[in-house]
Amino acid sequence: MRGLGTGVAAGALILCVTLSVMTSALAQYPNRVVKIVSPAPPAGATDIIARAVSPPLQIALRQSVIVENRGGAGGYLGMEYTAKSAPDGYTLVVGGAFAAITATLHKSSGYDPRKDLVPVAIFATVPNMLIAGPRLKANSVAELIAYAKANPGKVNMGSNGVGTTLHLSGELFQINTGTRFVHVPYRGWADAVAALTTGEVDMMFDLVSTALPNIRAGKTRALAIAGPKRVASLPDVPTLAEAGVKNTEVISWFGIMAPAGTPVAVIARLDQAMAQVAKTESFQQNIHDQGFDVTYLDSRQATAFWSAEIDKWTGVIREADIKPE
Repeated sequence: MRGLGTGVAAGALILCVTLSVMTSALAQYPNRVVKIVSPAPPAGATDIIARAVSPPLQIALRQSVIVENRGGAGGYLGMEYTAKSAPDGYTLVVGGAFAAITATLHKSSGYDPRKDLVPVAIFATVPNMLIAGPRLKANSVAELIAYAKANPGKVNMGSNGVGTTLHLSGELFQINTGTRFVHVPYRGWADAVAALTTGEVDMMFDLVSTALPNIRAGKTRALAIAGPKRVASLPDVPTLAEAGVKNTEVISWFGIMAPAGTPVAVIARLDQAMAQVAKTESFQQNIHDQGFDVTYLDSRQATAFWSAEIDKWTGVIREADIKPE
């Protein structure tokens, strides 16, 4: 019995020491550079968000915060990299609906969006919109639908990759209108937009924020907003619902995510820091200047929203019969 008592006491001592070390480490978080992965090439909305959030997060954490681009496969590569990183709070990623979609579209995905990633916070949203290039003869949603139905296989739809929200916005549009477009995926947003402006593809869905410059320059045309209401920057552009296409709203969202297993205390610290960032006037102005809305959800709210997004887009993928690669 004496040996047993000694063993229990030793075990308890080891546990106490371990917990003490862990508590001390968490209390010191972060004590080195924090990395935010941008799972997209430079210039697109995801990268813009990553570079908008890093300076104020650096101030809130009182530690250096850098951005690292790991684009490719519609965001899959960057999300997989983060999901497999050490769950210590030093590797984060800018996530969105694409994080769930791209994993679903891989036969042997390197990460499970429900199990391998933890939302820290969601802080920016923006509606998608339907835009036309110079080659498309249609000047309205009704004309596009009529032309596509009369000319099956003649309308080319660009996107920034298979399984992105821009791609699936188009699939959802086709499901709800009975049209069929030829999907032309590109490696990233910049390539897709370049193809649209030169007439290589006829139309695509884009974020309001990133579509605005080319619309204002007359290089592309706005046909409809895929949101619940019109936007102040384009007051004359109707919503898809106003144009007669119901249940096709797509709000793109952006937030910070961490690998599953990241200590609760670290998530709480990051959540606290992101809440501070979201209240910063300069950050809010920066987000608004980029065409986004500041929409803050804390870790608990973001987790519930994340689960609903997985369900939504899995359903669209199934109905559109998009096969895993």
